[in-house]
Amino acid sequence: MSHTRKSSGFLIKQRLFIKGYLITYIETSRPYGIQMLDELKQHFKPLGYTPNHAEIYRALHELLDEGIVRSGQKKLTEDSYQEITIYYIRDAEKAHALKQHIADEVRRSHKVLLRAIEDFDLH
Repeated sequence: MSHTRKSSGFLIKQRLFIKGYLITYIETSRPYGIQMLDELKQHFKPLGYTPNHAEIYRALHELLDEGIVRSGQKKLTEDSYQEITIYYIRDAEKAHALKQHIADEVRRSHKVLLRAIEDFDLH
């Protein structure tokens, strides 16, 4: 599985970062894609980060392919024919392992950025 590899990158990859939030949202509710995108945008807007639609869905598709989440259809309203895709955790153990890996990558990236602040004397 790709998330078990040791990072050799500069900072955490955006899609991996997004996957951590998607798993957390899916664990705590039964969200659909646009709902998660809106939550992420609102959460990070004050910090100047706006994840895009394509990255959210790429991350969701990777989580599906990795067997971490599954999807199901649900009617938007009781009297509607319009359906939305709802996401569920399929493998809690894999989800937990991936979130742990993401947390490690966030910590590593944080240290890189703190070093840069010190080196550039940007206190």
